[in-house]
Amino acid sequence: MDARAVVEAFVAAWSRMDFDAVIGALSEDVIYHNIPMQPLHGRDAVRSYLKKAWRFDSVDWRLLNIAADGSVVLTERVDNFVIGGRPVSLPVMGAFEVADGRITAWRDYFDLASYRAQLQVASESL
Repeated sequence: MDARAVVEAFVAAWSRMDFDAVIGALSEDVIYHNIPMQPLHGRDAVRSYLKKAWRFDSVDWRLLNIAADGSVVLTERVDNFVIGGRPVSLPVMGAFEVADGRITAWRDYFDLASYRAQLQVASESL
């Protein structure tokens, strides 16, 4: 599977809320970095972080644009979640590096203040 297909499958796994497929797309030594925050190193660290954050009623990652150059894939997305019945919508620019059919680096660039404000409203309804 080429790098673009790996990332497209990863995005689709999020929208299916298939946690095992999301984690399975990552290499053992993946680096996951939500750019405003500290990076996570290794699939186990990402699994642990996402397990705590996985409070979604539904997920719909809208892929607006995708570009690939060899093992690097860039995505422009809107990551839509419903948490506690409340919508959370996050425009994201993502960068992925892929090797041997797995994501080895995943960096997302987004407005942290907007995300936290929406998350606060959603968390109040939990």
